[in-house]
Amino acid sequence: MRVAVLTISDSVTKGEREDLSGPAVVAFCRGLGWEITSMLHVSDDPA
Repeated sequence: MRVAVLTISDSVTKGEREDLSGPAVVAFCRGLGWEITSMLHVSDDPA
């Protein structure tokens, strides 16, 4: 299985907060033997 992990957070995108959920999802998926194709951070602010 190939997986892309997307974290949607203003504070992570701005560098104000560390992304803890994205790496946790990556670790879980790798534990299942899945390939992580990308890991992205995007803002949830529509502006």
